[in-house]
Amino acid sequence: MEDAEAREFSKKILTIQEEERHRISRDLHDEIGQFSVSLGSALNVIEKEITKRNLDTALRVIKDAKTLLADTANKIRTLFIDLRPAELDMLGLPSVLRELFSHYTKSYPLNIKFKENIGSIHIKDEVAITLYRVIQEAFNNIVKHAKAKNVKIDLLLKAGEINFTIEDDGIGFNSEEFFREANVDKLGLRGMRERVDLLNGKFFLQSKLRAGTKINVTFPIIEEV
Repeated sequence: MEDAEAREFSKKILTIQEEERHRISRDLHDEIGQFSVSLGSALNVIEKEITKRNLDTALRVIKDAKTLLADTANKIRTLFIDLRPAELDMLGLPSVLRELFSHYTKSYPLNIKFKENIGSIHIKDEVAITLYRVIQEAFNNIVKHAKAKNVKIDLLLKAGEINFTIEDDGIGFNSEEFFREANVDKLGLRGMRERVDLLNGKFFLQSKLRAGTKINVTFPIIEEV
């Protein structure tokens, strides 16, 4: 890769990283800010109702505040998973993905089928986190744009390679046209490809209008425990 190409490549990666940090920072600010305002309001109401000895009303507001606290805790936990799932190092990629898929099936009307045969193979850290990020971005597109009902994911060891495929039955898009457009708002899919390229992996995306989307990623980099 020539110097000019390398600089452009590095610039794209930095842009993608900053976009991710900005999104997570904004989401954390919004969630914590909204929770603080709501909780402060609830505490004021509780204080007034207790002063008036309206205990039933105060208890109802306390119950609502507890529900708000639980919802906010779940949202913040999801944001921290976006940063990096702590369980990735301890449990491995397949287990962390099952938890992620469980979150999506509970939150969205999706039927997810996941197949893996990794077994005792420990995927190198940089490969595991890259696959995790690719899957996150793929699901981000699926729930926001694809209108898919079914998603199939395979994470398979084939001939000494880690082979990952995610396929949905959504509305699809013109992938060739997409990658020709230089639109900073469309860095997600480009970011997938560039993350994979950085680790000498192979990235393939196939999508057509009304024909769903399929992403395939292959890495030759594995370690045995």
